[in-house]
Amino acid sequence: MISKFLDRLPNSLTTVYLILMVALIGCTSQAVDVLRVSATLYPTGTDNAAAIVTNATVTSLVQNTKSDLSSTAAVVQNNRNPTNIPTIAIKPATNIPTHAATAIVMSYPTYTVTPNVVPITATPTSTLVPTHWPTPDALVDDRVARVPILMYHYIEPLADDADNIRVGLTVQPGVFRQQLAYLHAQGYRSISLYDLTYYLTQGRPLPDKPILFCFDDGYRGLYQYALPHMQAFGYTGTVFVLTQLMDEQHPSYLTWEMAHKMYEYGWKIEPHSKTHVQLSDRSFELVQYQVLGSMQTLQAHIGRQPRYFSYPSGFYDQQVIDYLKELGFWGALTTEHGLEHDFPSAFTWKRIRVSGKATIDILAKYLDE
Repeated sequence: MISKFLDRLPNSLTTVYLILMVALIGCTSQAVDVLRVSATLYPTGTDNAAAIVTNATVTSLVQNTKSDLSSTAAVVQNNRNPTNIPTIAIKPATNIPTHAATAIVMSYPTYTVTPNVVPITATPTSTLVPTHWPTPDALVDDRVARVPILMYHYIEPLADDADNIRVGLTVQPGVFRQQLAYLHAQGYRSISLYDLTYYLTQGRPLPDKPILFCFDDGYRGLYQYALPHMQAFGYTGTVFVLTQLMDEQHPSYLTWEMAHKMYEYGWKIEPHSKTHVQLSDRSFELVQYQVLGSMQTLQAHIGRQPRYFSYPSGFYDQQVIDYLKELGFWGALTTEHGLEHDFPSAFTWKRIRVSGKATIDILAKYLDE
């Protein structure tokens, strides 16, 4: 019909009509393209902006799995800024992971809340450990610090079939909390071995009644019981770990993920050798394997150079001390009893062993209270 109609029109009118038809068809095509672009940009209104935030959140979690939750929250909050919403045409986001963020968050270790466990509610805050050597000042030989360094092992319920050795090494969670409550009431405030070193070498001030909490061997109960109870009183501690047993994922010992989480909460993680063998009167090759090996493994997992060492079973000799100094350690702990410390004896500092049979009265006597 259109061709018959065109035949009846003069040639000039036919030309004009064809031009108008072409223009009309082109406009219709552009309108369709615009609609398609609009659908591509924001298929469901604000849902696309939420998808962009989800994508940014997942990327942040993947790249910062060892950073604290506040940093991740800041990244998410920044990406909610309307100015970050793109204004150009983009293809539909079909490859945005829908479960990755949940999987990453759930990879952090959890603890079982029991009647004897205080939930961890504080936000983890990694503390900056100085990496430079604390250069002693002119008064270093005159300083003596009277600081109790408590030595614990197991903090967990005692098994029914526990032998005398295990009984002696285990402080049950309820008793441990009573001890912490007593120490807090007496005015004790926890410090680290780094704080002690900087006081002795440079005179940096300490609290009026400083105290150090050390936990040898790195048993898993520390994460479930000691960590939440300590946090309830604002205390932090130092865990001396056996790195090979952690590498082998022995069920009695902390996982590296647990250790790193404790570090994020302000605790210090230091080496106690790889497999808890006696280091005195041994070949240099064995000492090197146990000391250097545990140092390098811990540094790889925690991300910093360890500076303190706990002698397995308290045994050491001059070869071990010299090698620790050569590797850049700042001090080491024995199992000998004592309260006073100075800088020249930094590699033979003494501690107070807290056994499973220690009452509050015994602990007070140890502290000269």
